[in-house]
Amino acid sequence: MARLTALQTPARLAPGGARVVAEIGHRNPLAAILREVNETILARSLCFESGSGSSLTLEVAGRRVLRLTGATGLAGAETCLAAPVLEDEHKDALIKLLQALAAQRSELRVMSAPPGRGSDGVSVGLPVALLADLCLIELNDAGEAEEPEPVAEPPEPATGVEIEAGDEAFLVRFAARMGPTLAAWLISGGSRDGKSDGPEEMVSHLRGFLDDESESIARQLDLVSMVPAGPVCIALGAALSEGHGILCARAEGGTLLGVIEGDATQSLLTAWNAARG
Repeated sequence: MARLTALQTPARLAPGGARVVAEIGHRNPLAAILREVNETILARSLCFESGSGSSLTLEVAGRRVLRLTGATGLAGAETCLAAPVLEDEHKDALIKLLQALAAQRSELRVMSAPPGRGSDGVSVGLPVALLADLCLIELNDAGEAEEPEPVAEPPEPATGVEIEAGDEAFLVRFAARMGPTLAAWLISGGSRDGKSDGPEEMVSHLRGFLDDESESIARQLDLVSMVPAGPVCIALGAALSEGHGILCARAEGGTLLGVIEGDATQSLLTAWNAARG
């Protein structure tokens, strides 16, 4: 539930359509940048701009930073800008750039845009979890809510849902292709409104949250999608080998909210692309 509250967090828009991710005096602007990238499943270009005028533009996908495509007002960006794909040898230089942008203690804004070519893979680039570890940043700690105590005996995960004959709804195909990695899910709106799968205890939590916060979720998804009410997929919670995260996806007028197990980054992208056909 602590991760679900991130979908309620109000965002302030800046002139030009940018979204403010860190106000002046934010306790950890670097963490705000990394969490924004860490939510990203589908490829997009993110331009982070400081109120002082400095900026970094990153192409990201699958919770990885694929490449640096632009830098303004920050020294030492040449090596990363010249690399077609960021690799392990670039991590220190990229971290220094991110730290320099965050260190200005000005308002930080982000603008989303469509990615360049070749941005769908998740086997290249630098994992956000690695960057966060090197910076001693806890991606799961948003500083707003405590993580709930783990349940002693969590419900058994779902084994996946079969696609019914003639069922062409995108979100149902997407959920089915996730298989047991998607422990529980519920669709709100669209042609398959109310369809769900997984332990009823999990589904009931998702249903209650969707019933109360559908407008907040829609606003948050609009801020990260390429077009208003457009398709989008985000994940909340660090890419962990164990534990649960939250999946939120929208397509064809419906919103899917689900509980994912472990690091499902590869599964999410593969399932989205497979469902898309």
